[in-house]
Amino acid sequence: MTFDCQETKLHVHEFLHKELSEAEMQEIVAHLANCDSCGIDYDLENFVNGAIKDACSEVPPQELAERVLANIRAMQKDLDHA
Repeated sequence: MTFDCQETKLHVHEFLHKELSEAEMQEIVAHLANCDSCGIDYDLENFVNGAIKDACSEVPPQELAERVLANIRAMQKDLDHA
């Protein structure tokens, strides 16, 4: 699979949490190295994740984490189509 901008933006969260295969991780690294737009999205996601991690010492319930992630993905799709 080749990661274009849409695929990279959809999977940046999983990338940051190392939830992808090694091949997928390498594809995203290669894409981020050559795409300023996705690099900005990566930086934002990384910043938000860091802020959440710093502010929360407890692990959220899995259902809550999945809802938040679904909302973030929906917002990303809306931004991509704007």
